[in-house]
Amino acid sequence: ITEFLTSLRFVHLPAAVLYTMSIRPSGLPPIQDVAPEGGFKKIDTIRSSFPRRGPKGWQLWAGSATLIAYGFYQIGQTNIENNKEKMHERKARYGILPILQAEADREYLEREYVNLKKRSGDNEGRKWLGGWSQSL
Repeated sequence: ITEFLTSLRFVHLPAAVLYTMSIRPSGLPPIQDVAPEGGFKKIDTIRSSFPRRGPKGWQLWAGSATLIAYGFYQIGQTNIENNKEKMHERKARYGILPILQAEADREYLEREYVNLKKRSGDNEGRKWLGGWSQSL
């Protein structure tokens, strides 16, 4: 055995340890954890001693239905409020619509005037091009 252990490089351990590693350090029998004399006290398993387990099934259903109904009510109220806000914005746009339409008409007429000048061959319409000259 000594040759085998030496081959496994256990040389640094003392010989007494090599031969007694699996033996208990004392000659006493092992101590086991066992029940006390007379046994453990009885566990009270009667249903009444435990606390209630929670609400009954119908109470869960009623609470859930109430919360869902309240949620739908809140969604409806929010939709009504959003519709009022959109109507208010729409009325404001309707109020300034003539001003916006007049501005769009003015821009349109300016573009048409420039296009008309370009088509008629007048250099005034092409001033913005810089060094342009008519050579058709």
